[in-house]
Amino acid sequence: MENLELKLLEEFNKLQRYAVKTPVDKKGFWAEWQNIFTQVKFYKISIKTLLNSAEISLEEKKQLKEKLNVLSDLESYLRELKEVALQVKGFSVFTTEESSEEDDDIDDLTF
Repeated sequence: MENLELKLLEEFNKLQRYAVKTPVDKKGFWAEWQNIFTQVKFYKISIKTLLNSAEISLEEKKQLKEKLNVLSDLESYLRELKEVALQVKGFSVFTTEESSEEDDDIDDLTF
């Protein structure tokens, strides 16, 4: 059990570099968010490029796919954080899946 907790702590420490530390309502949040989001996106693009390469082994491809899954989770975290920051600023963030025809305010947006 102790070994597992040590491994978990190591994984946690690796992910800390992707944590946005500036509060969503403070100056500097968006610059930090954009920097981390860009890192995640470019890392994902790099992995996808390597996966399409014939120069890596099956084991390496497996490891890259696992990293890609982690990066997708990090991207979700960053998008959720962005939505929270926009809500704090007073913007309502919704997607077409979240709105229904009964509750659709699109007519209020047209002039």
